[in-house]
Amino acid sequence: MWGLLQDPRSWLLGLIYTLPALVLGFTLHEFSHAFAAVRLGDPTPRLEGRVTLNPSAHIDWVGLLLFVLLGWGYARPVHIQPGNLKGRKWGEALVALAGPLSNFLLAAACYALWDALPAGSWSGFFYYGATVNLTLCFLNLLPVPPLDGFSIVRVLIPLRSYRAVAWLQRYGIVILVVLSLVGVLGRVLGAAQAAAMRLFARIF
Repeated sequence: MWGLLQDPRSWLLGLIYTLPALVLGFTLHEFSHAFAAVRLGDPTPRLEGRVTLNPSAHIDWVGLLLFVLLGWGYARPVHIQPGNLKGRKWGEALVALAGPLSNFLLAAACYALWDALPAGSWSGFFYYGATVNLTLCFLNLLPVPPLDGFSIVRVLIPLRSYRAVAWLQRYGIVILVVLSLVGVLGRVLGAAQAAAMRLFARIF
């Protein structure tokens, strides 16, 4: 948001690069949740039309706008019935992991294309594709509800201890907003993104 006020031209150029990466990243993320759930035995996402790569089935435009302005946002969540999943809680964790994993793999593919192409406008789209999808990956791996990381960590929490962290489900969004405002969220995501980009640079 501050970039818009300080340098509108650069902010607009960044937005042009970022939006395609966001739409593709959100779409693949939610499709992966839906696909994993159906493969593990829950027909709910298929019945709700979520096993598709059509962005209109997954994009929440308010969540997309928040990501553009604040650096974090959301898509339309995929509804599942955990009782239908093979492995129950472990199945739920696998469904949750499918989204961030898809973003990481997409980021790797974008980086490889950016590295292979000559410098120019098209290579810029792939570079932003890598950075945006790494942000989506690591943001969703944070163990804060309603993010996927909480669903993954919840499997590891003993049932007797679950009540101690259940309050997070009511205040997860508030925690994310506070972490964003004080700059902690940006620093954590930036460090994780930089480490992944160094890894890609070694691989490609």
